[in-house]
Amino acid sequence: MSFSYLQRRELLRARHALAVAQLELRFLRVSLALRRFNPSQPRVPAGHPGGGRWTDGGSSARIERVSTRPRPGGGGTRVIRGRTYETTPAQEVRLDVSAAHARALVQEVQRYEPNWRPRPSIYEGVEGEILANESAASQAAARLRELNRPEPVRGPMEEILMSNGQHVGMRYRSAADNVRTVTSPEFNTLLEALVPGSQTVPSPPAYEGFWYRRFDGSVFGVRRSEEHGITIDVILNGHPTVRSGYKVHQK
Repeated sequence: MSFSYLQRRELLRARHALAVAQLELRFLRVSLALRRFNPSQPRVPAGHPGGGRWTDGGSSARIERVSTRPRPGGGGTRVIRGRTYETTPAQEVRLDVSAAHARALVQEVQRYEPNWRPRPSIYEGVEGEILANESAASQAAARLRELNRPEPVRGPMEEILMSNGQHVGMRYRSAADNVRTVTSPEFNTLLEALVPGSQTVPSPPAYEGFWYRRFDGSVFGVRRSEEHGITIDVILNGHPTVRSGYKVHQK
């Protein structure tokens, strides 16, 4: 089919108008996302559920666990930027670990530059939030290198899980001596201490989570327990008390 000059011109005008409209729509989406981002975004105070997590300025956490029991088939539910998402066990672990890593590195930068903030990342969904956390951690790590400062790597695992010689959290009557339960803010603090400087290592296929090797060769795992939710497992450590089999559950 052939078109006249006027018809071709009208067709080009229509295509141009469509392209402009699509560009304006994308711009509006980006603008909306940026308006939601607050460079001075507060965190949930310690002692409250989700303590230490970035918030939208209200009472709910940026990433909020809204179901304490696993869904049939595993996983749970999170609220991210006001929307509810179902998560797999692996996604829950990656969300918590990536968020803890980002918080630890950003807080370390802010020791030297209190007003420093990572650039906002515009992502959606569970995987998008994990990417946003990883982006914040990468930016903070880069800034630490520029400041000639090391990442905040804490001491041996037993010093983290037995602060001042005392086991973290509490032991329920039916639990073994090496199984502890802590609050959500305490659990976040433990992850922030354990994760920086750790590297992912292969874990058994049946393990519903990930293993991480620390600077001293000790290994810990983070997984979703069917009964207790997100859990820290000591996989390899030379301390006589905080050794393989030691577990920390989150309330």
